Amino acid sequence: MHVPSLILRGQCDFIRAEVTQEYRESLPDSRLVHVQGAGHAIAHSQPRLYTVLLRVFLLDEPLPAPAS
Repeated sequence: MHVPSLILRGQCDFIRAEVTQEYRESLPDSRLVHVQGAGHAIAHSQPRLYTVLLRVFLLDEPLPAPAS
């Protein structure tokens, strides 16, 4: 599917990294951001950064964190 997508992965996520990679490969127009100091519940552990990342993605602005 060619849909702009934002994939967030916490540094300490309990979901295997291979699952994140599958999302990345399935969504070629996606951007993957690794969030330092966060687990799977990024909105809970890093609420301000989570909000900023969603906002700039939805407004098609540059992400403040390195994306791949």
